Amino acid sequence: MRRSYLSVLALIVLVAESVVAQSTAPPRKLESIPHQLEAHPEGLDPEWTGELDSIVQSATIAEIRQVLPALVSLTESPNAQLRGNALLALYAIAARNKAGLAENHIERDLMADEAMIPYLSRLAPRLMDSATPSRALSLMLFQALAAIRPTPPELIKAALTVLKSSQSTQAMPDTTDKAATGTSSGPQMLWVLLPAAADFYRDPATNITEGRDSPEVQEAIIQFLHRSDQTTESLSESIRALALAQPQNPAVNAELLPLLNSSDGSVQKALLRNIARLTLSSEDFAIARARVTSITTDPNTPMDLRQIASSLLPCWSNNRHHDVCPDL
Repeated sequence: MRRSYLSVLALIVLVAESVVAQSTAPPRKLESIPHQLEAHPEGLDPEWTGELDSIVQSATIAEIRQVLPALVSLTESPNAQLRGNALLALYAIAARNKAGLAENHIERDLMADEAMIPYLSRLAPRLMDSATPSRALSLMLFQALAAIRPTPPELIKAALTVLKSSQSTQAMPDTTDKAATGTSSGPQMLWVLLPAAADFYRDPATNITEGRDSPEVQEAIIQFLHRSDQTTESLSESIRALALAQPQNPAVNAELLPLLNSSDGSVQKALLRNIARLTLSSEDFAIARARVTSITTDPNTPMDLRQIASSLLPCWSNNRHHDVCPDL
């Protein structure tokens, strides 16, 4: 989840860089946003982009409900730039904070998120959009909506459909930018499913938040990790998603440990660099640490992996570490 808040800044810049030459007056009301987007389908006025947050923040829930049908319709446009612009506006709505709180107190306005529930089935196809910016923005939108409790079944269904897709382990090219590097969609769904489907609880000994995913979601994630068509990129990104997940799911994390014996050095490296962040059972931690120890002395293991393993051991002393080792 942490990634989304960093990524949104880059994505806003990405969208804003495609602005049209002419300048227009920024809309004063949320209801004018769909018209503004349609009037300039190839880009956004930078002044308007800068005011988007304040426009959304000042809107009432009634105004948000009124504008959602038009914005959702724009996400179905054949124009990729227009789809991305509409998704950016929807994300701004989903991520908005409650009004009237103290300046140092930030709390999400989940009423805005809940207003989007009726449109989830129409927004779901954007998770597999042919344009990379639209896919990324839809991912952030669904991550934001994962905070709704109880979790809408439509959200879980949409993410599971992508995870189980035959394409979910393969890099998806960007039809709008041939030079863009595609990413696989399956690992991205972990950022949505892990928090959305989890029952949160605190470990009484460590006070660390953990989670139990629903049996359906947990089994789907495990099956995804063990698919025969997994790729280096897909597994490496899955490792990162699980390592940074809030909450941690020790049962799912344990499924990564066999990858310490992977024949793919890049996958081994990804796991060694992230394993200290994983919450594991005491038994799984002991098994994993023994394997990492053996890597440090195995002459058949490449030197770079042996060095990472050697750097890991001194700072990975327990199964609830949750810190990044400084040398990794």
